[in-house]
Amino acid sequence: MSDFGETTVHIGYKEHRCERCGESIPKGEKFAHFKGLWQGDWQNWRMHQECYDAMSDCKGLEDDGFKPYSFLRGTTEGK
Repeated sequence: MSDFGETTVHIGYKEHRCERCGESIPKGEKFAHFKGLWQGDWQNWRMHQECYDAMSDCKGLEDDGFKPYSFLRGTTEGK
């Protein structure tokens, strides 16, 4: 089974919850949204743009995955 998917940037028309830090993503704020298959599991998550950027800066971390809501907003520091 191959992995596929894409991360897009949206401006929220309603409130969402960030998959990385667990804080609210308010209506009207820009966020990263991923939809696709990753390591055999369907994924559909949203993150603050700064949380997504922090995850992207940690090369290799996203390959191992992460526990949802386990990082401080916009950082690589765990809660």
